[in-house]
Amino acid sequence: MNNRVDLSAFDAAWRVRWPDSRPIGHELRSTAHKTWVRFHSLPESKRYAENNAEHREILTRHLTVLNDLSSSAGTPIDNLRVITLAWSGSAEPTQRDSELVSATSPAEYWQILPYDLSDPDYPYWVHLYVGRTSVGTDELRSLLRLVADDRTSEVIFAPATATWLYHPYDGGGDVIAPDLATRDALKRRYAEWLSPHPLGPVTS
Repeated sequence: MNNRVDLSAFDAAWRVRWPDSRPIGHELRSTAHKTWVRFHSLPESKRYAENNAEHREILTRHLTVLNDLSSSAGTPIDNLRVITLAWSGSAEPTQRDSELVSATSPAEYWQILPYDLSDPDYPYWVHLYVGRTSVGTDELRSLLRLVADDRTSEVIFAPATATWLYHPYDGGGDVIAPDLATRDALKRRYAEWLSPHPLGPVTS
């Protein structure tokens, strides 16, 4: 499969579908909250895995939700977009962390966004990359493991049409469903995984 991404098409799809949302994972629950739901990745809202069984449970939950989202929206699971990023104190394009690069397929530099420019001596910028992946691949598993172990953050999965979004974090996953019916169906199917707090862990 050709791993190159049509950035112009994906950029256009994002702007049409999510005009009020920046592609920064933790912001989505606020900017796209109408169809948002959060699931925790371990029983009793435990944040980090301590053994192989718990790592398998985290992976199972992420993959289950991703498969269900794809199926519900009629989007292919073998042609997903994955957004990753690099933080920087400069507006010049910056490479991602080597560990993140090794866990993903080649990615295209998408855009730069200001994150915090309140202190002119210590500005923060976000450099966004878009690659391709498939549910169930080793690279996707590796990326989810990095997220679960808090070794990378702000990852977003989406179909090429940006119909839905999935932001895994160290402790769970934020779903931005394509519509209310899909969101509510997911909440019913995976009720035991729901965050007990309306905003989930405050540190996510």
